Amino acid sequence: MATKIFLILTFETIFIFFWGFIDFVIITPLLPLPDDICFYHTNTPPIWVKLFYLDVMEHTEPPFSPLHILLLLLLSLISGFYVGIKVDKWLLKMGMK
Repeated sequence: MATKIFLILTFETIFIFFWGFIDFVIITPLLPLPDDICFYHTNTPPIWVKLFYLDVMEHTEPPFSPLHILLLLLLSLISGFYVGIKVDKWLLKMGMK
């Protein structure tokens, strides 16, 4: 049981960094977000920008809303839990535990 919990926590931590890197370094720079952090004070943002990339003051710098961060954390937790369980079952099947 302790091994399973350790595996789940380890993979959740790994996936937090993995999905964070994929999102922040690869996906977000490809999106058409404005360079000016005050751009959306005078322009209407698209709904996807408002949901995922504007902070409370409608700035895009840093370009992440609380919903965006929550979704990344949930994705990391679900991925880590799933992979941790699968690795634990694999270790039991291989007789390594």
